[in-house]
Amino acid sequence: MPADTPQSPGGFRYYVSDEQLAAFGRMTAMQRLEWVEAAREFSWLGQSEESRARYQRLREGKPIQA
Repeated sequence: MPADTPQSPGGFRYYVSDEQLAAFGRMTAMQRLEWVEAAREFSWLGQSEESRARYQRLREGKPIQA
C-alpha cells in the first residue's frame, strides 16, 4: 500500500497496483472466471461453519438468523 494512503479504523484495505490491473486486463474472459472461482474457493475454506450457513441463507433469500 502506498505510504500516502490514509489508514481507516477497523476493517481492511486492499491495494491493487497499476501492474496488477494491467495483468488482469490481459486475461481472457475464461481466465477471469477461473480467477474469480479460485478466489471464491479460497474464501470459502477460511469461513466457519456458521459463516457458511449464513452465506447460504443469504443466497436463498432468507434472513441470516434462523
